[in-house]
Amino acid sequence: MDIKKYFNFELKPIQNKIIKTVINATDCIALLPTGYGKSVTFQIPALILSGITLVISPLIALMEDQVRNLKRKGIKALCINSNQDDELQAYNYNLILGGSIKLVYVSAERLQNKTFLRVISKVKIDLFVCDEAHTLSWSEGFRAALGEIPLFFERIGYQPTILALTATANGDMVSKITSLLSMKNPIIYTALFDKSNIYYRVIKTSNKLKVLLDYLKKNNSKGLIYCLTIKTCELLYSELKKLGFRVGLYHGMLQADVKVKMQTDYANDKLKYLICTNAFGMGIDIAGIRFVVVYEICQSIEDFVQQTGRASRDGLYAEAILLFNKTDINTNHYFIESIKDKDDKKLGQIKKQRYQKFNKMLDFCFTKKCLHQFISKYFNQQIAECRCMCYNCQKKYKN
Repeated sequence: MDIKKYFNFELKPIQNKIIKTVINATDCIALLPTGYGKSVTFQIPALILSGITLVISPLIALMEDQVRNLKRKGIKALCINSNQDDELQAYNYNLILGGSIKLVYVSAERLQNKTFLRVISKVKIDLFVCDEAHTLSWSEGFRAALGEIPLFFERIGYQPTILALTATANGDMVSKITSLLSMKNPIIYTALFDKSNIYYRVIKTSNKLKVLLDYLKKNNSKGLIYCLTIKTCELLYSELKKLGFRVGLYHGMLQADVKVKMQTDYANDKLKYLICTNAFGMGIDIAGIRFVVVYEICQSIEDFVQQTGRASRDGLYAEAILLFNKTDINTNHYFIESIKDKDDKKLGQIKKQRYQKFNKMLDFCFTKKCLHQFISKYFNQQIAECRCMCYNCQKKYKN
């Protein structure tokens, strides 16, 4: 097959290694920063391998976006999700059975669906991909299916080659991914996590809205504003819209057609700012985002890197601003304490791990050291001080 017909660009060395590894039927975990080109590492093998590549994706918007892009290239791909009616799902199942589809995108919950199991058991899965694999931790609290993927392998009677992809995972998360996917001695590939073109700053303030408005008045470029809760998202959206900003809203409780319109309008520059929760962004390639404001402190360094990594997918200068006050601590503690599990011992371990991650996020807010170094060290990597690409270094080297 002429791969250049579909992907006419030069692959990075690490992308080549990942592709060769999974084609040779070896399990693999790839830790590649946002915008690095993770999807290519399974889309190219999908065209080479004889069977289907099954992709587990955490968000409907993400899977639909990737399928649209693949279809534009002439690659036969589809997704099956809860936004589709029975007729469309039946049509897609027939396409899978027909043997022409190369990539199938579903959620982890779909793996437990009887109709899906009946259909997928009749075809050969050569490659099983867990995209945005850090979201497997969502199984601890509100998406149990992400922790039950090995049951799917038992039901179909075999375990395909597995590729797990994420932009954010430290050593503990890599171990968790390996365990939750029941991977067999995976080869681990890691690229440099540092986004050296992003300027980091933490602003401690009792009046976040004023700081944000001052920032937006001085910054006329395209940006994202991340909130921890839907309530804050909607309040901030109403406030900015009332003030005349070209702003959109995106969170998990919106109707599917509203989310599609918001995402499309933002991508097409009809909106300058998008106020969103973590429901927006994973794998969605929108160029020209020049800043990300994290309005409420994230639950972990991983979340912060994911959110701020939406900026500057074109490699040019961008800014990542974190607004912090002590009320954010209470909100995060509330989320951690709201986690439920029938096993009290397991629940205690989950909460302990969540508090440890959140405490690292607090350390990030209060450190006076290089913020780029802080993030890299968290992911077990070493870099020199950025000297001018974070507020701490800028302040230090100016004095």
